[in-house]
Amino acid sequence: MNILIYDVIQQSSAPEELKSPALAEVIYISPSLDITLDEECEINCIGIGYCNVSQLSIEINGDTINIDYTESGLYLLNKTYNTTLIKINNNCRLGRFAAGIACDIPTSIAKEPAFASTIEPRVTLSGQVIKGRGGYNYRAVSLDSRYKINQKIMDEIVKARKYIGEGFPFFIDFTTEAYKLPFDKLYANDLNQNYLSFESGVRYFLYSRRWELEERF
Repeated sequence: MNILIYDVIQQSSAPEELKSPALAEVIYISPSLDITLDEECEINCIGIGYCNVSQLSIEINGDTINIDYTESGLYLLNKTYNTTLIKINNNCRLGRFAAGIACDIPTSIAKEPAFASTIEPRVTLSGQVIKGRGGYNYRAVSLDSRYKINQKIMDEIVKARKYIGEGFPFFIDFTTEAYKLPFDKLYANDLNQNYLSFESGVRYFLYSRRWELEERF
């Protein structure tokens, strides 16, 4: 999987709605929006959440990049940019916009992906089902990365420690796992993320990680 761990937009001039972990806090962009980063950063991916257009147009270092948006998740760029400015050129609604370096972490599926819900139906004494009220439906998947987390990925985790500790969800791309998962994009919390417990390798600086991902909105 590719996962955006450190979001450089958190240290930028972007409106607070685009930095908020809750996708329901939206901003309407018209006709464009310039986002100035606090310092020059490497960017090879864009995280998009709760967008109402099928193609999002952004500009980096003079390059216009059209991203085909399908759902909230991580979108990889064709190359890595060093920049202090990102421009969004659409009239659109956005719930969150993120950018940074995609961490490519090979995984194995530790448990079947699930389509779950917090809605609890009630069964009467006569066996009838009364539909539950409220709640939400979500996707979940458990992944195992055995000795796949290297020093570069650890550096991204250290830079993002503040936002990890605050429970910010991750933007994820599952293109490499598409043959074994029924979805390829996800905006999700790792249920273990506040603890960041790792198991070190014996001869190399490599770590293992169990990811328990649940979709967020």
